[in-house]
Parts: sequence; C-alpha cells; structure tokens
Amino acid sequence: MQFTLTARNVPVNDDLRDLIDKRLLPLERVLGDALISAEVVLSSARHLCVSELIVHARGDHRLHGVAEAPSWQAAVGAAVDKVNHQAHTLKGKWQDRRRHALPVSESATRDAERDDTTSIG
Repeated sequence: MQFTLTARNVPVNDDLRDLIDKRLLPLERVLGDALISAEVVLSSARHLCVSELIVHARGDHRLHGVAEAPSWQAAVGAAVDKVNHQAHTLKGKWQDRRRHALPVSESATRDAERDDTTSIG
C-alpha cells in the first residue's frame, strides 16, 4: 500500500505518524490486497484538528472520511472509523456478488428429490 501524509500548517512528529499507522492497520486487514493507496491530510481550523482520509481500493473505489475534533487522536480515529465502515460495506458487496457452491449434502438431496419427482410422473 502506498501511504501519503500531508500536513497543512501542522507540525508532524513521530507520535502522530505512529498513531496514523496504528489506526490504519485494521483497514489494511479488512481490504487486504484490494487496498491500493491511502492519503491522510491533516490541518487545523479554529482550534480544531481536522483529519481527512482518502483510501483508493481496487475497482476504482474511493473511500473518504473527514473528521474534526479537539485532539489529533480523536480526529484521526473518527476519520478512520468512517472509512472503516465504508470498507466493510464495500467488502460485503464484493462477497455478496460472489457465487457460492452448495454443500455436497444439499446438492445430493436436491438431485434425489428431482429423480423421485421424475419417476412418479
């Protein structure tokens, strides 16, 4: 995954960078190889910390979350939570579109029922 951190008039220290890395780990687990890049933009507006997270996933999907909070931990956490919710929704859609094979016992039961109805009629 390609990761970009942009700070607009905000000093970025190692603690803030580690916080962002730690908060993005669950997102990487959810999307896996489908996660292409992540961009975090940090800015400050009227004594509030503003965190914007843009994630690019396969299939030209962009997940976007913006959050404002009095602290960086809360702002980054809220933005990541919003994108994480979008990622779970997207992954659910991907899984629903996939066809699933019937278990062997169910398919055998259906074949037997089908054979019984054809022999009667």
